[in-house]
Amino acid sequence: MKKIITISIISIFTLSISAQSLLPKKYGVKFGINSSILNSTSNDGVENLNISSSIGVTGGFYMQIPLNDTWYINTELLYTERGGSFNFNYVHDYAPLNSRDEYSTENTLKLSYVDFNPTLSFKASEKLALNIGPSLSFLISEAYTFSEEKIKGDSSIVNTLDDAIYESESLNVGLNFGLSFYVNESFLLDANINAGLMSIGTITKETQLPSFGNIEKSNIYELSNYNFVIAFAYLF
Repeated sequence: MKKIITISIISIFTLSISAQSLLPKKYGVKFGINSSILNSTSNDGVENLNISSSIGVTGGFYMQIPLNDTWYINTELLYTERGGSFNFNYVHDYAPLNSRDEYSTENTLKLSYVDFNPTLSFKASEKLALNIGPSLSFLISEAYTFSEEKIKGDSSIVNTLDDAIYESESLNVGLNFGLSFYVNESFLLDANINAGLMSIGTITKETQLPSFGNIEKSNIYELSNYNFVIAFAYLF
């Protein structure tokens, strides 16, 4: 019985030491800016596909868990703004009239996420660390605007097509990789790229009605994005 109690105490003590070694060494806050760029699949009939980046803010909580003197697990919980503008032209045919209208569109997408980023960090020197790890982004809000203008065709024909519709995905999984520069023990500068590995949503635009001898058509754009982030972290 004494052996069992002794072994149990030693085991509990060993587990306690192991658990303490994985406790965060430092906590902190992190703030920065995020440049977000949308990617899209292209469709037949789409011309002048043009995608622009947007600038947003990112910020939240940060902690360091040392594995040894050179390897760390850095965990972040951040609020992040992403999005961009997405513009394209499309055509609308009127078969019996042998007529074709061409339209230009403007699309703006603003998304807000809560990001969970567990990162494996290798401290290559006293000042420089290399970072890589997964990213889980949970969508908390979205705003999509759409407008269009006829740029070619018969002005007397009224466009009865529906506006574009955006359907979002609530979760995005990505990969983070980048560098950390330690100004001192409490202050560091991060430069990271976040590459989304999943679709963040789809935009569907009706371009042809099943009337006037036409076949019903829609352009569907599956969107993904990647981000370049520069942020400052202060550790307590």
